[in-house]
Amino acid sequence: MKRIIDLKLKPNQAALYFLGQAGYICKCCDTLIAIDPYLSDSVEKKSPALKRTFPAPIKPADLKVDIFIVTHDHRDHLDPEVIEQYKFKDSTKFVAPRFASKKLLELGIKKDNVITIDVGESETVNQIKIEGIYTVPNEPKVVDTAGYSFKFPNGRSIYHSADTDLSPLLLQSAPQAEVGLFCINGKWGNMNAEKAAQLAALVCTKFAIPNHYDLFALNSENPEIFKYSIKFIKPELKVEILEIMKPFIWD
Repeated sequence: MKRIIDLKLKPNQAALYFLGQAGYICKCCDTLIAIDPYLSDSVEKKSPALKRTFPAPIKPADLKVDIFIVTHDHRDHLDPEVIEQYKFKDSTKFVAPRFASKKLLELGIKKDNVITIDVGESETVNQIKIEGIYTVPNEPKVVDTAGYSFKFPNGRSIYHSADTDLSPLLLQSAPQAEVGLFCINGKWGNMNAEKAAQLAALVCTKFAIPNHYDLFALNSENPEIFKYSIKFIKPELKVEILEIMKPFIWD
C-alpha cells in the first residue's frame, strides 16, 4: 500500500494496480479508489473448492483509500473480512448499488459514509463523477449489480463492467472510456473472452484490460483469448494484461 501512496504521478496521469479477480486500486488527481478488493480467503471458507491461487497482494488492515467501490454483494467483490479489518471506515466514502449498500451498513459502515449509486444514477464524489452502468446480473440476490464509470477532473476515465453477461442493452448502455476493465471468465453468467472483446471494442478509446480470470482455478480463463479476439475486431485498440501490483500508468 505504501508503494501506491508514494507513487508520483503527473497532473494529467492516472494509475491502476491489479489486485486479482475483479479488484483494482486506482490513483488519480490525488485520490485513491479501491474497486472490489478481494484480499482474504472468505470465499474459500464458504466454498472450499474456490481456493486462492496466489496470496492477497495487500493485507486488508493495510488498505487505505479515499473511495471504496463495491459492484455487488458476492464475497469476491464485497469481501466481509476486508470491511471488518479496514481501519479507515470513518474517513472513506463507500459507493455501492442498493443491496450492497445495505450489506455495508450491516457490516458496520456508517450511513453517512455510504453513497448508493444504482444503475442509471450518478454522483460526484471528491470531484470524480461516478455513474452506475447497466449489467446483466448472474443471480437474483445480486440483481442490483452495477458497473461503474469514473470521470476524473484531469480528463482520465475508466469503465469497470462488474460481473455481467453481454446483451444488446448493455452494448447500448456502456459508456465510452479511455480504459475498460472487463470480466472474461465465461462462467456462472459472466461474459467469456469473446463477448468481452465485443464490448471492449465498442467502448474503449485507449486500453482494454481483462479481469476475473486468475484467482480461482475453477473460474479461470486465458486472457490471451481476449487479446486475440480484439485483434480481429478493433486491431488499433491496445490490450493490457496487468501483472499483480505492477502500476499501469496512462495519460
